[in-house]
Amino acid sequence: MRLHRIAVPFAAVTAALSLTPLTAQAAPAAGQDVPAGVTVAAEKHTDREIRAYWTPERLRAAAANPVKLPDLKKRPPAAADTTAEDTRPVADSAGLSAPAVKPVNGTFATSSTSTTAATEIAVSQEVPYTTAPQYSLVGRLFFNQPDGSAHSCSAAVIVSNNRNTLWTAGHCVHMGDGTGTAGFNDMTAFIPGYRDGSGPYGAWTIKSKVVNDEWMDSGDLEDADYAALVLNDHPTWGKLQDNVGAFGYTFTENLTDHAEVYAAGYPGKGYNRTDLTGERMMYCVGNTVDGSPWDPFDDRMEMDCDMGEGSSGGPWVENKNTSDPRIIGAISHHEADGSGNRLNDNQYSSEHDSKAGNTMSTANGIS
Repeated sequence: MRLHRIAVPFAAVTAALSLTPLTAQAAPAAGQDVPAGVTVAAEKHTDREIRAYWTPERLRAAAANPVKLPDLKKRPPAAADTTAEDTRPVADSAGLSAPAVKPVNGTFATSSTSTTAATEIAVSQEVPYTTAPQYSLVGRLFFNQPDGSAHSCSAAVIVSNNRNTLWTAGHCVHMGDGTGTAGFNDMTAFIPGYRDGSGPYGAWTIKSKVVNDEWMDSGDLEDADYAALVLNDHPTWGKLQDNVGAFGYTFTENLTDHAEVYAAGYPGKGYNRTDLTGERMMYCVGNTVDGSPWDPFDDRMEMDCDMGEGSSGGPWVENKNTSDPRIIGAISHHEADGSGNRLNDNQYSSEHDSKAGNTMSTANGIS
């Protein structure tokens, strides 16, 4: 089967959105055992309704209104540094990892044979555009919050049994305010490889949302700011994973330090930046460290990257320039002073551990 790749402009994306057959809402498969601490919510609107809703004007409004990147108030350092104890990995489990997959017709681009370490890039740069499938592993997420306001985030295709799943930040899916199912966003759509209002594969709609209850109940940035979104099949291209491939993932307990991590997303704002519009995919490269070395119970990951609002939910990827790139985290929040002013270019991801594994396990059970 030959997979067609074209740049689809805003108007064409919306036209494609409005012509899709009605798709049933999805829930966990009959008999699926949803792990404790995980909540699944079906999108309240059908595929057809979501496609009809996202007119070019609404897409532009949401693109210009990225969801606020949460900030964690700066806390004083502790007397003792517990880094050595806090970064010891636990034994891996098959339920916490899966390899990347290539598209049905294609492969992942890999780097040269050079063993030179990647240069750290903390001031985000634009991802060179191409319509090749791998470019579309990351895209722009559009949705309405419960108050009806339109916003946008970033998300990435993650390998799954249903071949139709995204990984993003919890705050791009649910308000994290303790309101239960009333706090879920709706009218959610995804444009893979988004660039200046275009997407090489058009737009895709979401049918199921999977979040950790620690995010849903209290907005836990340390341990739970992540979510999985299961897509409806596209009327032309079917399963997104078949078309563009998918990042694998490796979720580990107590391991914060990773080398040469690639972060990607659509920032409309950034630390000491005035040139970011959210219309182009940007990236950083760097090593991750323990975000709270003084606190053995806080295993957030930290890296230097100036991307801000709009990049939320973008993936942190290890081994990006290999045949098996894997998600280890997602862009979650930054550090701010008491007035909400960002203090530095540090960017954080919640710990991705067994609870993240349970979130993915649940998404895998949704067909």
